[in-house]
Amino acid sequence: MSERFESIRKGAEEAIEWKKGKKTGACVRRYTAMDVAHIRKKTGLSQKEFSGVFLIPLSTLRQWEQGKRVPQGPAQALLRIIDKDAEAAIDALHK
Repeated sequence: MSERFESIRKGAEEAIEWKKGKKTGACVRRYTAMDVAHIRKKTGLSQKEFSGVFLIPLSTLRQWEQGKRVPQGPAQALLRIIDKDAEAAIDALHK
């Protein structure tokens, strides 16, 4: 098997074990309300603008920032991309 496949397989196994409550080497990133607000403020956009530009429902964004909900799955990936390079995220979504 390729090294890449083996890495993916190991990661998947760790994720399954982690989900069962077992301690693994898996790295889990959970966003807090403070993180989401910080990422948005870094862009210089209002909640409404951020919502529109990044195709996130305004109510969802507000719930994230208030700590009522936590971004999951693809939303976490999008937030990471925005945090690293908001312009690249905008280009990918709108060009």
